[in-house]
Amino acid sequence: MNQSRRGFTLIELLVVIAIIVILAAILFPVFAQARDRARMSACLSNERQIGTALMMYAQDYDETLPYIRFHGVGACPKGAQCYVWKNAIQPYLKSLDVLSCPSNPYSRTVPGLPPTEPSKLGTNAEGWELTPEQRMPISYGMNSCAATWIPADQKGSGPPTRLGQLVRPADTILVAENRNLPYADILIDWLWTQGRCNGVFSHPSKVANFIFYDGHVKSKKWLATLYPVNQNNWELDEPNPDPNNRKLNILPGCQDTVPPGPDAKAFQTPDCQQYQ
Repeated sequence: MNQSRRGFTLIELLVVIAIIVILAAILFPVFAQARDRARMSACLSNERQIGTALMMYAQDYDETLPYIRFHGVGACPKGAQCYVWKNAIQPYLKSLDVLSCPSNPYSRTVPGLPPTEPSKLGTNAEGWELTPEQRMPISYGMNSCAATWIPADQKGSGPPTRLGQLVRPADTILVAENRNLPYADILIDWLWTQGRCNGVFSHPSKVANFIFYDGHVKSKKWLATLYPVNQNNWELDEPNPDPNNRKLNILPGCQDTVPPGPDAKAFQTPDCQQYQ
């Protein structure tokens, strides 16, 4: 005896579709968060390798760290042959891509595209011309409040930073995450200067990764590296212990009076709020 096959009713189909939509709404953010965590872990791994490379460089050069810039200044326009700290440590890295954070959309550069300010997708960072690959990822900048940003071959540069002069290596930032400015360094005032806040990178969790002068890597919120000012992570020497002090005792070109606190108006621009 043949039995007729019964199809789904419209109501049943709508119920199934509704269940699928609800499950997708629940699971897609979970998948996105898992992907972001994986990318952040990859960035942390890269920074550990960069920190190790910097320490290896220092040991090979009598405990002296590389200059931020050996030659050139600014974004090193095409033909300037800019040589920066990333070039100097490249022999200690297994790949140039270690200098690239996969969470940063500006990290995927195209060989031969010179820097722009702000960077465009595919353009390179300082030092690109002196790599065999003709590219330099944008992802990391050296703290130019603890090491001079002035190129070694220019007047006023001063000596490079030596490990022996560090007062608090475990609490002073060596390298921080840079989003879309092509520079080899990063200044503390990027946290509040209009037009520079977009150069500060943070992951979807609103934290960034930092390499410290002892080589270890830590994730922190940006403003937690600045406040309280008497315990900030940017100064090479011990910060002024006065809890009311707002001036940073840092190198020429990086002297700043910081905003009065994390809630200051200077941090409220759209660019600056993206990392808070």
